[in-house]
Amino acid sequence: MSRLLAAAFAATLATSLAGALPARADPGTDALAPFLDAVAACAGRPDLTLAVVGVEPGQTALSREQAEEVRLALESRLQATGRVRFAAAADVVRVKALREGTSGLSGPEAEAQIRAAFAGDASVFLVEPRRAGETVALRLQAITRSAACKATSEPVTVSIRVGAGVADVDAEMERAVKAFGQAAPNVSAVEVCPFVAESGHSTCASALTDRLVIALDAEARSANRILKGARLEVRRQPRGTACAGPVTARGRFLTDRDRQSWMEVEFGRDGAVLAPTGRRRIGIEGLGCDPTPRPFLDHLAATARTDGGRLAVSATATPFAAGQRVELRIDARARQSLYCWVVAPDETAFVALPVRGNPASLAPLAAGDVRRYPRGYGLDEIVAGEPFENLFACFGVAGGLPPELAERWLAAAPGADGDARLLQPPEVLDLVEKIRATPGVTEATARIVVR
Repeated sequence: MSRLLAAAFAATLATSLAGALPARADPGTDALAPFLDAVAACAGRPDLTLAVVGVEPGQTALSREQAEEVRLALESRLQATGRVRFAAAADVVRVKALREGTSGLSGPEAEAQIRAAFAGDASVFLVEPRRAGETVALRLQAITRSAACKATSEPVTVSIRVGAGVADVDAEMERAVKAFGQAAPNVSAVEVCPFVAESGHSTCASALTDRLVIALDAEARSANRILKGARLEVRRQPRGTACAGPVTARGRFLTDRDRQSWMEVEFGRDGAVLAPTGRRRIGIEGLGCDPTPRPFLDHLAATARTDGGRLAVSATATPFAAGQRVELRIDARARQSLYCWVVAPDETAFVALPVRGNPASLAPLAAGDVRRYPRGYGLDEIVAGEPFENLFACFGVAGGLPPELAERWLAAAPGADGDARLLQPPEVLDLVEKIRATPGVTEATARIVVR
């Protein structure tokens, strides 16, 4: 037999044997067979439609991303058995989006689709998740539509991806609030102090404060509290204030040398610590924040809502020398009212523009206007003296600030009858937050450095 014929014969034999031998069984899929048998017995039918709901929202073993990966992995295993179809219970938000985003879909049609998403012979919950490194063990628990019968699987193991986000932020907040509720069930009000970023300022501190307020608000509206008439008032304290009260919630955000993120939450009552979480490593990918801790002036400049096409500010020298005239150039590239102040590293500030009683400073700037501060506004020159570093920051608002904010700003502004009032940190932080919330606001900043 020639070498070519021998090779062809061997290939044909291998193909024939492969077709004759049974396919290798998937142990993950085979392990689900007794579970499906039990579900079929519960439902009274061999062909099953299952709604795989997933893990409980309040669990802390998995992040939300990991929980979704586990649900999809187990759906794939169940589908590989060839014995089930799926209802879209866990994906009902996508079905709901059809009502909101698809033209021509009537309300009743959308409601019918949502109801169909939950239709099935049984709902499957993933219960008792236990993490072990890069795997999680859990059980599948099926409950029939009538809730008359349930079936529970033996533990199954699923691989998970483990990255920086070892704990889901919302799950951690829910767990902290739950522990607080158990430690102080009769508390009727809690003051939420802003999270503190270690070694500076970070936008993640504000984002984490938001998530804690949301978790506490969910607890205040929980069915358990409503049924018991146990009211919980959640009050968020402004940044920069001395946060105090009979019951407080405080948090801390930290980053380490490996750029990993951590948080701590601590509730207190009358000086006693209640339900501290300890330091928990968290993933911040979904928070939309910058974890970098910065000094206050750097933080203020980095988070400014800048738009160089509308407003720009620059110092005429960097740095200024002692005895040199300090001057700032303001370029307005759109019509807007201008509100400028000088901010110090200690979070204090004083208003620079407008000046009460000074028409040139109160009038809006037109597109293309270029002004020099202070000379361009008829104000006295500023001569550099002792070394310092401040931030000259301007807000540009088409049509001006809302009346209440404009009144607060002008009350602190300089005028013919006196100098500008020094604004303390709580008021500075509050003004920044409120002015930045004004629709269409633009910011521009420049360092004033004297050496």
